[in-house]
Amino acid sequence: MRQVNLFIMSTAMLLASCGGAKDASKSDQVLIQKSNIQIEGKRMTPEALWAMGRIGGLAVSPDGKKIVYTVAYYSVPENKSNREVFVMNADGSDNQQITQTTFQENEVSWIKGGSKLAFLSNDNGSSQLYEMNPDGSERKQLTNYEGDIEGYSISPDGKKILFISQVKTRQSTADKYPDLPKASGIIVTDLMYKHWMNG
Repeated sequence: MRQVNLFIMSTAMLLASCGGAKDASKSDQVLIQKSNIQIEGKRMTPEALWAMGRIGGLAVSPDGKKIVYTVAYYSVPENKSNREVFVMNADGSDNQQITQTTFQENEVSWIKGGSKLAFLSNDNGSSQLYEMNPDGSERKQLTNYEGDIEGYSISPDGKKILFISQVKTRQSTADKYPDLPKASGIIVTDLMYKHWMNG
């Protein structure tokens, strides 16, 4: 199983640059895409490493015929990354980039028996759960949670969602001192410690 996963990831990395995008971003932000950097003198420079796409999570369709995965591209001038979704056949053929947006598409998985893809995206400012067709069409937001959804799992019958989100348990420095919005200091009033003795 481990060898199969490594093969799938290797194939996905080789094919990540193929295929045409089907969604257009409506955002005014810079769209970070695959870089066409030329490596000179056969030297692996930091710029070349940053230009490579990073494979994210992947999932095999219920019938075992398709693989969906994400690739993150990085921009040094923008100092950030952008993650897109790709779908290909299990044998590595017909690789297609199905999203092309300035948003972050993450945690993609097959749902509804393989007829839909679920994923996380920050289209509206926070990370929420979405679904779309395997060709990238009919993108639809499924959740409207107050915070960011960082991970999820959908029940086999598709009726319930288990999700991960950070919950605030104490006030931050900015909450305590609203007149200092850029303050990042921490006030420590209690400290756990352990004292080791040699005996």
